[in-house]
Amino acid sequence: MKNYLLVLSVFSLVFSLSVIGQDIHFSQYNLTPLVVNPAQAGAYRSLEVIANYKTQWTSISPNGYKTMMLSYDGRLMQKKWKSRWLATGVNLFNDKAGDGNMKTMQVNAYVGYHTQLSQRSTLGGALVGGFAQRSIDYSKLTWDSQYISGTFDPAAQNNEPVGDTKYGYPDLGLGILYQYTKGQLYSSTNDMLIIHSGFAITHLNKPKYAFYNSNERLFTKITGHADALIGIKNTNICILPGVIYMRQGPASEVIPGCYFRYMLKESSKLTGYVKGASVMVGTSLRVKDAFIPSVQFELAEYTIGFSYDMNLSALKTATSGKGGFEISLRYGLPNPFLYKSAASFE
Repeated sequence: MKNYLLVLSVFSLVFSLSVIGQDIHFSQYNLTPLVVNPAQAGAYRSLEVIANYKTQWTSISPNGYKTMMLSYDGRLMQKKWKSRWLATGVNLFNDKAGDGNMKTMQVNAYVGYHTQLSQRSTLGGALVGGFAQRSIDYSKLTWDSQYISGTFDPAAQNNEPVGDTKYGYPDLGLGILYQYTKGQLYSSTNDMLIIHSGFAITHLNKPKYAFYNSNERLFTKITGHADALIGIKNTNICILPGVIYMRQGPASEVIPGCYFRYMLKESSKLTGYVKGASVMVGTSLRVKDAFIPSVQFELAEYTIGFSYDMNLSALKTATSGKGGFEISLRYGLPNPFLYKSAASFE
C-alpha cells in the first residue's frame, strides 16, 4: 500500500506552471478523451458516446460561460483483424463566453489505427480534421466612451474599431497513444494494471483566430498525458493517478490528479440480470488555477460524472472561489464489468 501512496504523492506535488490557454476546457478529462488526444478515438471501447456540459464563473456573469460537447468514437474491422483495428470518431462542441455572446462552434472527424504489439501492449495513432466558426454580438458590449458623467448611454457612439461579427477556419491535428494492460479487473482477484501514455499536436495549421486583427493565429497546442489504473489485489479498490501537460504558445497548463474507484457490485456471470456498479471519487489540480473534486458513478455500460472547479487564481477575488460545474454522461460498449482479461481485443 505504501507504493500506491507514493504514486499519489508524486502526481499531486511536482508541478507549478501558468494555466492560461486558448482552447475549450473540461475538467473530467477521462470523459473527454478526444479533446485530450485524437489517438484515444477507438482506443478503449468498441463504441463510446459521451455528452458533456460545463458552466463557469456564474458569480461574474450568470449566463456568460457555457460549453457543451457531444462525441462518438469506435472501432472498425476488429472482428476480422483480431489484433488490430481502425478507429473513427466525431465530436461537436459549442462554447459561449462573456456578455458579448462570443460563440465558437466546431465539428471534428477522427480516423486512426491501433495495433497489438504484444499480448499486453498496444500502439495507436489518429488524425483529426475539423472546421470551426466563431461569432460575436458587438451590440451586447459596453464601452468606456458610452459612460457620460458616470451614466451609461447606450445611444452614445463607442468610437471603437470593431471587426467581423463571424469567421470560420479549418483545424488539423494528430496524436499517438501507447497502452499496457495486464491482470483482471472487476473480479475478486482485481490484479489489473493499466497504463496509458500519449502525445498530441493540434492546430497544426495555425488558423486565423481574431475578429479584428487578421494576423493573429491560433497557437499550435502540444499535449502530453499519462495515467494508470492500479488494482489492489483481493479488494474492491483501484487507484487511478494521472497527469496532463499542455502548452499552447506562451501559455501552459499542468493537471495532476488521483482517483479511487470502489466496485459496489459485480455483474452476474450467468444471467446478466445483476448489473455491475462502481463509484469513483478523487481530485485533480489545475496548477495555479483551480482545485477540482470529482465523483463518477458506473452502472453496466453507463457512466455519469460530476465535478466542480474551485478557483485558486487571482480571479477568486471576483468569483469568491466559485469556478465551474461540469456534468458528463457516457455510454460505452462492451460492458466493462464483463471485461475480465488483459486481451481487450478478443
